[in-house]
Amino acid sequence: MLKDLPWNLSVISDEIDPKDFEHALRVISELGAPFVEVRNLWGRNVTQLSDQEFSDMRALVSKYGLRISNLDSPTFKIYIGDEKSYDQHLKVLRRVIELSKRLDLSYTRIFTFWYQGELEDYIATLQEKFGPAVDIASSEGITLVIENEYSCLVGTGRETRAFLDRLRTKWVQTLWDPGNAFFARETPYPKGYEAVKDTIMHVHIKDAAVDNGHFVWRPVGKGMIDYRGQFKAMKGKPYVISLETHYRAPSGNLEESTRESFQGILSVIKGL
Repeated sequence: MLKDLPWNLSVISDEIDPKDFEHALRVISELGAPFVEVRNLWGRNVTQLSDQEFSDMRALVSKYGLRISNLDSPTFKIYIGDEKSYDQHLKVLRRVIELSKRLDLSYTRIFTFWYQGELEDYIATLQEKFGPAVDIASSEGITLVIENEYSCLVGTGRETRAFLDRLRTKWVQTLWDPGNAFFARETPYPKGYEAVKDTIMHVHIKDAAVDNGHFVWRPVGKGMIDYRGQFKAMKGKPYVISLETHYRAPSGNLEESTRESFQGILSVIKGL
């Protein structure tokens, strides 16, 4: 039983099907993962669901015997100087926190604005922009976990650590993504992981490589990331490890791609 493994495995549902949520849940249940991560469903982000739709979502998750690991909003996937979008994203953050609390979740994912240059040139402004978000999080008792995202100002484990050290608040921790770190030109394991390992609350898994000069996604276990070392280091940790494959099989089929990567995870952890 996968539920008995020393890793809490999850799958992001829209990597299987962004519109047919029940189909995605059925596949996750068949794979044996005990958790589902919810980002986009029925063609919309989870924060855009009505209260009734949110209740319907919860009922479907329960029907398939799964637990929701976390809800994913796109908070701060905007340019740092876009004040209109900034105000809108603070509202999105409030909504995802509201929904997360209904599920008794303790954290939610956040980003660090689109990349416009090196972190050191923006870190003071980034700290300022995070102030209201941290105030919201602390007042609601929900931790913000920064996903290191190669298209954002914080893309690597080392950059995540630098920003966390700047913020110095317990209300901001890490969503560790080795694949994103690789795309941001960092060796994810052990270097990136070592920088943030004591701050991790959630993990996204996708494999990557450089193919004839181009960064590409690969099925887990078939890229250039040391996932065997990474999973060994995460063995027995309490956080959820969620497949976000990004890889596309030659057929282009999302379900096939996720199934291949999930089997890759099982092959990587075999015998660890």
